[in-house]
Amino acid sequence: MLNHHLRHALRHLWRRKVYTFIILLSLTIGFAFTSLLVSFLLAETNTDSFHANVQRTFQLFSNDPFGEGGNIAYIPNYTPDYLQQHYPEVEQITQVGTLGDVALATSAGEFHDIDLLSVDSSFFSVFSYPLYRGSSDHALTSESIVLSKETALVLFGDTDVIGKLLTLKTADTTRSLAVAAVLDRAPENSHLTFEALVSHAVLKGKFNGGATYLVLHAEHQQQSLQQKINEDKQRPGLLGPGKVNYFLEPLKNSYFSAWNKMTFMKTRSHVFIKIGAVVCGLIFFMASFNFVSLFLLSLQERKKESGIKKTLGISFFNLLKATSIEVMLYIVIAVALSFIFISFILPSFNSIVESSLVFNYMWRREVMLAIGAIVFVLGMLVVLFSVMQQGKVQPVALMKNANTSKITFNRSLFTVQFVISITLIICSITIIRQMDFIENEPLGFNRNILRLQSPDKSLNARLPVLKQQLLQVNGVQHAAIASGNPISGNWMARYDLENGEFYTPYLFSGDEDLIRTLDLTLLSGEFPSATNQGKLVNEKLVRYFRMAQPIGEKIPGTSDVIIGVVKDFTCTSFKEEIAPAIISYSQDNSRLLIDYHGQSLSLLLPQIEKEWSKVFPEHYFSYQIIQEELMKKYKSDRFFYKTVVAFSVISILISCFGLFALSWAVAQSRVKEMGIRKVLGATAKDIMSLLTINFIKRIGIAFLIAAPAGYYLMDQWLHNFANRITLNAGIFIIAGIAVTSIALLTMSVQTVRAAFTNPVNELKNE
Repeated sequence: MLNHHLRHALRHLWRRKVYTFIILLSLTIGFAFTSLLVSFLLAETNTDSFHANVQRTFQLFSNDPFGEGGNIAYIPNYTPDYLQQHYPEVEQITQVGTLGDVALATSAGEFHDIDLLSVDSSFFSVFSYPLYRGSSDHALTSESIVLSKETALVLFGDTDVIGKLLTLKTADTTRSLAVAAVLDRAPENSHLTFEALVSHAVLKGKFNGGATYLVLHAEHQQQSLQQKINEDKQRPGLLGPGKVNYFLEPLKNSYFSAWNKMTFMKTRSHVFIKIGAVVCGLIFFMASFNFVSLFLLSLQERKKESGIKKTLGISFFNLLKATSIEVMLYIVIAVALSFIFISFILPSFNSIVESSLVFNYMWRREVMLAIGAIVFVLGMLVVLFSVMQQGKVQPVALMKNANTSKITFNRSLFTVQFVISITLIICSITIIRQMDFIENEPLGFNRNILRLQSPDKSLNARLPVLKQQLLQVNGVQHAAIASGNPISGNWMARYDLENGEFYTPYLFSGDEDLIRTLDLTLLSGEFPSATNQGKLVNEKLVRYFRMAQPIGEKIPGTSDVIIGVVKDFTCTSFKEEIAPAIISYSQDNSRLLIDYHGQSLSLLLPQIEKEWSKVFPEHYFSYQIIQEELMKKYKSDRFFYKTVVAFSVISILISCFGLFALSWAVAQSRVKEMGIRKVLGATAKDIMSLLTINFIKRIGIAFLIAAPAGYYLMDQWLHNFANRITLNAGIFIIAGIAVTSIALLTMSVQTVRAAFTNPVNELKNE
């Protein structure tokens, strides 16, 4: 009997190849992205869960000494020793940080792009990163280095490298180190990203502080220890003893902490995880709805078969079994195809959501249980609706050619699908426009700046020579020696005022060409110079202190005199309000800013590198592009942008399957009506209008619901930016036109066929 039902199901699938393909394609896409999202969400929530002491491990934060709000992850290097000595609750403590521009050299060459961390010797006592070769005991000494498996392959072409030597190079130090251990891939995601580890002892005096982690003797000691530390008047900190407060956060929360902004940390917003869960549910809902609709519509064409079965006395059990086999056949094939599909799209998925998910992760027990539960629920849902649909069939009514089993629920669910799709399209258009605004809106200074860094402070004196040589290069507009620029290399100072308050301006300095290179606009006064050591300030500082005549006044909190005011310019990013800024004159700086406005970098960079090699022949050429540095500050927004656009495409694709199902149902149910209308003189245009008008109305209703929802969501998102676009009507008009066009194109398959079918054939078949 089972073989009979299976053959019967296969025969139906083969007989209706086009619709079988559509059902399988819809299911495959739905299963693929649902499985990917389930795996991704489980991997994200399991971040750092593999560490043996994860329940007792906490990250240390301090409150922001610059009054920006929130906390900071940077802890000075003298704090861990104090905590270890004064608080018996602390079992282990370790500190992690970077060493700046470091190169690793082997016989294969010199590598400058290795992510190397400087750590305490207690690193492996706190974290449980698995080892591929070697032992964690004494792996972190002043003479050794630990590599990841991938880095060992890059440096040596092999993973059997224990004891092999490599050279660590900085601007002023060269050390020969032996490989003490090779790290394996971690079983779960980690918020720390690195390719090599060295002890702080390797480069003494180079490490000043970083992220700090404590293992307590008991998990419940967190709050009491935090209170004890903050009550200690001698606790060290960036502002001096007893001036900052400390906070302990569980290690399992480090990945989701907005305070972790260091370059070697990977973070994710809790909000994104929630959004991911919602998107996963929506995709599953949309794919499930399509499967239910398409499968039930296939039964509509076979209602006479169902009537004959009931006439012949088929039992409920056999009806259930036959339906279950057919449903599960669709699901099994779709699941198999989805895993093949996943293997192709996984790299693109990882690129979009910025993850390192591997295909094998989906074979884990918890992932398979979650996916299995989803498949089971969908299968039961379709079988339930199908049996109910077939149970409504009345054999006698079929003899009279009456349609007794209309599907009424799918129209509302179709509308819901398009509400979701239109909302996502509105969000996509808004985000695209905001990102374009970020890339092209004037900043108040020149975006087209290339930044070179002196290899070492002792070599700063060579920068003027390099500057003069570069000014002779065709394409270099201006150049200036500077401490930094408005986007990177500036630093924030804290100036205390007499009334007990303080403010935190951005500071940077440069030579006489700095203002010209940055293209800042002088509003009043003059530029600082070697003979006039006053300061330039921006409009914001003048407004902040309500200065009527700022020229000649002292900068509050300092003894410096204002000699000029420049037009406001963006510091850091558009996400923040323009802050007070102070610009000084100085020739002794470590950076060279190059204005390449209107020039092709691909043509200009080889010439700049050639001049660099003449001045710094023994040092590797590296550079930063200010525009790229700016866009890095919008990393989370670019990630959000890619994610929303990707899921917009997926949602509209799945919605089109649902629309196809519904247009198919309408065309099938109105065959006789269409034939009569054509006999009475209706044109093909009339038939197409008649078949599409109700769908357009549904899309219109969906748009009326989605427009305010999209407006609200994007208005909330845009509030993250101090400078932003306005949500105008154009965004919603484009979204409406796009969805309507896609819908009409999808429906045209059915409506055109119905409009041009011979009415004689339609009436004859009835």
